[in-house]
Amino acid sequence: MVLQLSGVARGFGDRTVFSGVDLEIGAGERLALVGENGSGKTTLLRVMAGLDVPDAGTVTRRGRVALLAQHAELGAGTVLEAVTPEDLRRAQAALETASTRLGEGTEEVLMAFADAEEAYRNAGGYDFEVRAAAVLDGLGLEGRAGAARLSGGQMRRVLLARLLLSPADLYLLDEPTNHLDAEGAAWLEEWIRASDAAFVLVSHDRAFLDAVAGDTAELERGRLTVYPGGYSGAMEIKATLREAQTREYEAYRRKRAALDEERRRQASIGGVEENRRRARDNDKFLSSHKAGRAQQIHSARARAMQKQIDRLDEGATEKPFQDRRTLRLDLPPAPPGPAEVLTVRDLGVEREGQPVLSGVRLDVRRGDRIALTGPNGGGKSTLLSALLGRLPHTGEVRWGPGLTLYAAGQHGEELAGLGTVGEALLDANPALTPHQLYEVGAQVGLPGGPDFPLSGLSGGQRTRLSLARLGVTRAQVLVLDEPTNHLDIRAIEALEALLLTFPGTVLLASHDRALVGRVATRVWHVAGGGVTEMQEPWAQPLAARDGHREAGHSRG
Repeated sequence: MVLQLSGVARGFGDRTVFSGVDLEIGAGERLALVGENGSGKTTLLRVMAGLDVPDAGTVTRRGRVALLAQHAELGAGTVLEAVTPEDLRRAQAALETASTRLGEGTEEVLMAFADAEEAYRNAGGYDFEVRAAAVLDGLGLEGRAGAARLSGGQMRRVLLARLLLSPADLYLLDEPTNHLDAEGAAWLEEWIRASDAAFVLVSHDRAFLDAVAGDTAELERGRLTVYPGGYSGAMEIKATLREAQTREYEAYRRKRAALDEERRRQASIGGVEENRRRARDNDKFLSSHKAGRAQQIHSARARAMQKQIDRLDEGATEKPFQDRRTLRLDLPPAPPGPAEVLTVRDLGVEREGQPVLSGVRLDVRRGDRIALTGPNGGGKSTLLSALLGRLPHTGEVRWGPGLTLYAAGQHGEELAGLGTVGEALLDANPALTPHQLYEVGAQVGLPGGPDFPLSGLSGGQRTRLSLARLGVTRAQVLVLDEPTNHLDIRAIEALEALLLTFPGTVLLASHDRALVGRVATRVWHVAGGGVTEMQEPWAQPLAARDGHREAGHSRG
């Protein structure tokens, strides 16, 4: 056992993030940690790492624990220097100092050198450059590159490389596949599977979690529940348990309603007064006695019924949680539009005089759901921007006549200039009525009605608004650039369900292998200035595929 949590709780102000967390992680175990955005996953990782102190409970660690930092200074040196662990840096400096004194020839100097050399060897100094080269290559990084000139995504990968090159018994990885393309994610999976260390993995990448996790822990409404298996298997078990919980809850409701109805009936029976004015005195006495006795009996029965209800409530199954990401709204269907949706001939795009895309030829028909995959910087976003007319380009881009398009960027750029929830929904579908605006907001759990300002929405509420916009649009073509960015797994699954039922055409740039594998009917691989159409199965890592057919000229 490398980590044990017992009764752990953490909160901020008067808000409890989680409580009563019990968890044990053994050597070599790999645990997926999932939950909604804001559920407390990162906070729990910090508690595990010892960076935050729990408000209640105890945390026991045995061995070295390493946490993937969200942000850190990389310095002004090279990438290789940035990923060198501090322990190795110190050991190397001590060895260099001891080496310079070897000429003195004293026993003390020789002993100091031996100690420094042993510390350097134990820190992995002799094979570090070889290991570092393998990790950097797997993550798409160049060791000789200057760390100060890296992009945000590259810096994130450098931090991951630094962590993987730091010896630990337990690695805590918070969204390690962010900014990794499919090949990088597949490499990381192999690295984790080959490691003897234990891992806790927070990720929205379902394919990654299925590939590496042995168990899955879900943080939901402040509680941690562990299910066996990778993410998909764990969620199947959860769904089965949730169905059973629903059946038990409905049985409890029916039984409680029957008991409550009988209690009210018993309580009311004895309260009906008899008309005894015309009865003889003895009969009046007997009648009053019987009526009083009947009231006592029925009141006692009513109290007994209430006790049964109280006992039933104490052991009642909790009401199942209702997910508010799905939208059910009766809207008229969108007109189908032309069969030929998009024709591209000899498309070329340059940036700063250098070709990014060249000689691209594409054909899209109604109903296609096309995923754009490829390495970071390969040109996926550039291709979408050119198709939308947002970038200057050469060649021909011809959309079918009368088509309406809905486009969404990586960071919610489509909401720019919109002030309220109502404006955002009307921007997606101008035909929505005031009643429908309220109905949509209520269904997905948005506060305050259509006039609520977008600036007041939380991250999770903005996510639900984005999904609602996709749900109400009557556009015939969706153009989505990395739509799973900033989404938790439940939201990604809601997006997946929406795309699978969308009747029109979808162009989708994504690194999410599970989403691509389940939604796409065609896959374009964008790299090296061209676009190549892949053959099934495209849920595999791209490097593992050897069959494909050309969709357009792949080189200029």
